[in-house]
Amino acid sequence: GIITHRRYDNKSNDWETSELKEWLEDSGRETVATAEPTRSRIGGIIRAGSIEGISQRTEALLFAADRSDHTEQMQRWACEGKTVVCDRYFASTVAYQSSGLDASSPDRGWLLALNSEFTRVPSVTLLLDIDPSESIARVESRKEAKSKFEKEDYLRRVRMEYLRLAGEFGFRVIDASASGEEVFGEAKRILEEVLRCIRPKRYWEREAGSSEEKRL
Repeated sequence: GIITHRRYDNKSNDWETSELKEWLEDSGRETVATAEPTRSRIGGIIRAGSIEGISQRTEALLFAADRSDHTEQMQRWACEGKTVVCDRYFASTVAYQSSGLDASSPDRGWLLALNSEFTRVPSVTLLLDIDPSESIARVESRKEAKSKFEKEDYLRRVRMEYLRLAGEFGFRVIDASASGEEVFGEAKRILEEVLRCIRPKRYWEREAGSSEEKRL
C-alpha cells in the first residue's frame, strides 16, 4: 500500500515519517520512507531553489516531472509488497500552486489535469489540519526561519484548497493542533483501519512457508 501525508508547514508536528516507518515495520510491514520533492536530479533543483525568477506554472511542471518518475518508483515498491510512506504528493502541488502566492499562479483545473496523467490514488492520504495562525505561531516560537509560503493569508487559501481536495479524494483529516502524541495516535488508528485489508509481504511468505511444510 501507499500512504501519503501532508501538513501546511514542515515544523508543525512532533512526529516524523521516520517514526511512522518504524511503527509500520514493528507491525511486520517492510516499509520505504520517501518524500517530494525527491532526491533525484529534478527534485534536487526544486529543493535547492537554484532556478530564480521562474513562474509558479514552470515550477509546477518541475514538480510534475519529478512526481512522474517518483510515482513509478513507488508503484514498484508497492508491487514488491512494501508499504510506502510519502511526505507530500500531488495535492501539495495543487494546493500551493493554485492558491495565489503571486500573479503567475496556474489554474487549478490545469494542475489537476497535468497530474492526472501519471499520479495514482494512494491507499490513504493523511491531511494534518491546523489553523495557519497557530502553525505560524509555532514556527515563530521556535525561532525557525519561515519559507516563502509561510504567510498567513496565503496559508488560509492553501488550507481551503487542501480541505476541498480532501472532500474530492477522500483524504483522512487529522486535527494537528493536538499534541504530537495525540496526532500520531490518530494516524496509527486510521492506518490500522485502512491497512487491515492489505496483508504485509512477510505474512504471505510465512503462509507460503507453512504450506510447504504441510506438503512435506
